[in-house]
Amino acid sequence: MRFNKMSFCNLSMVVLIFILSYFFTTFIMQSNFFNESNMAQYKSSFLFQTLFLALVFFVVTFVYTYYKANRKMLYSKSQHSEERDILTENEKLKSSLTIDLLTNVANKKYFEERFDEEYKRAMREKQHLSLMIVNIDEFRAFSDIYGRHDGDECLKLVANILVGQCNRPSDLVARVDKDEFYILLPNTNEPKIVSQKCVKAVHGMQIPHENSIASNVLTITIGTSTVLPEDIIEKNQLILNAQTSLQNAKRSGRNRVH
Repeated sequence: MRFNKMSFCNLSMVVLIFILSYFFTTFIMQSNFFNESNMAQYKSSFLFQTLFLALVFFVVTFVYTYYKANRKMLYSKSQHSEERDILTENEKLKSSLTIDLLTNVANKKYFEERFDEEYKRAMREKQHLSLMIVNIDEFRAFSDIYGRHDGDECLKLVANILVGQCNRPSDLVARVDKDEFYILLPNTNEPKIVSQKCVKAVHGMQIPHENSIASNVLTITIGTSTVLPEDIIEKNQLILNAQTSLQNAKRSGRNRVH
């Protein structure tokens, strides 16, 4: 027969309560507690002693049961609270695996996953796939002059503008480096149109940048590339072409699209 440890503990507690109640009743019966009352004549009565013992046993058992139930309820609430905290932390962890926590756009890891998916989809459906590489002009100098906090705020503002301009459900904006964003544009063969809008929008914010060689305000430079995929082996060539376009745009004076 399997032994139930919890049942044994509960039985032991009931026996202990009964024994304590018995000794308490015996002590009361032998004391002078009832000598000066009208109930003194019933002190030695077996029925009275039994009823008094039952009363003491009931009160102690009730108090103990209430204590156990209240403790269990508090424990249950604490456990539910811990479970909610764990679920919240897990959600944050999942988000941190795909989202850049500063700018709230996709991170490099997620971009690489989506890039592989979109490239294969473009091959199957014979559609163009475009990539924009966005670089904030003289961002290191900006942070040196205005401080890290303003630098972080600058990254957030630029990210918001890029998301606002590249707002189709299939578009993906990702931060892959400190001051560099990759934008994937499925089913697009002319990325320069949206790139020009991004450049103008950032320039239009008129954020002062005294140490920029491109302008006296904050600007961005964008390199673009487009491919009609035929072979998965050529996937990285799209990135290499966009990087080459970015370097050409920088050599041409920044604050522009190539």
